[in-house]
Amino acid sequence: MKLMSMIYNRLFKLLYWPICRAYAQHVLRDKPADTIMQIFCSLDFWHVHGYWPHFRNPRSFSEKICSRMLFDRNPRWTMISDKLRVRDYITDTVGSEYLIPLLWNGENSEKIPFDELPQSFVIKANHGCGYNIIVKDKTRLDQASVILKVKKWLEENFCLDNRLGIAWAYKAIRPNVIVESFIGDNGKVPEDYKFLCYSGRVEFIQMNFDRFGDPYEKFFDRDFNPLDLWQGTKQYPGKVARPNNYEDMVRVAECLSRGFDFIRVDLYNVGGRIYFGELTCYPAGGIVKFIPRDYDFIFGANWQQDRFFKNDIIR
Repeated sequence: MKLMSMIYNRLFKLLYWPICRAYAQHVLRDKPADTIMQIFCSLDFWHVHGYWPHFRNPRSFSEKICSRMLFDRNPRWTMISDKLRVRDYITDTVGSEYLIPLLWNGENSEKIPFDELPQSFVIKANHGCGYNIIVKDKTRLDQASVILKVKKWLEENFCLDNRLGIAWAYKAIRPNVIVESFIGDNGKVPEDYKFLCYSGRVEFIQMNFDRFGDPYEKFFDRDFNPLDLWQGTKQYPGKVARPNNYEDMVRVAECLSRGFDFIRVDLYNVGGRIYFGELTCYPAGGIVKFIPRDYDFIFGANWQQDRFFKNDIIR
């Protein structure tokens, strides 16, 4: 059974996903999904979640994420998904004091000024997910390898080159390299607080520990009570103390989420200081299972989704 599952997954990755991406790129372009694309995505969704989705009348959280990806073509998603442009939104909404200091940015990885950077820093690309290099000790850094790796990032279109090709928000972002200060404590990456905000109100929190090492996660409700929920990452085994400035974190998250029917606001809390991480409109791309499945529908029920599609016309 395990071998068959591995073969099935491999076939999806090597054959099915490229077909979907080609259809999205060359047939749909920037239009909302048609019936064919919905069928493509429904089969992939069923393969991941084990139930057939209803993208036009979504009920679960995962269905609603995918529905947004398939139909919503509001340019605001591109703005808030661009890790460079979103800094202006943060400054205008809650203030620049919540931003991680920007050390450098540019469009050419060969121009990263390594000699001018501090001992520790973080290199990112602004146009997708997973583009991160944590540099804790510059003296041990292979600069040539970093330059090549970042160059490869910049040549990718995160939407068109990944999975089904439906992460539309990233499609038109102009690739850029970002170098930020490392805000960890004693070389340790800080815990990541992900606030799930519905119509401007925090309802759930996902915490991630040691994301770039031995990752753990933990879910909480709005009052920071732990939830018995698993999404494939090991559950943090110990007790998690509620931050002393938790109410301030909620306030910042809710300010940043105003005007969105749903958005995930990622924050850090280092030495009692709150830093902005990112705004996420497609958490996990809708392809991470909720165990137990009931939570997929509980998280979805809180989301009063904007009706952004009608007869495949862009809003």
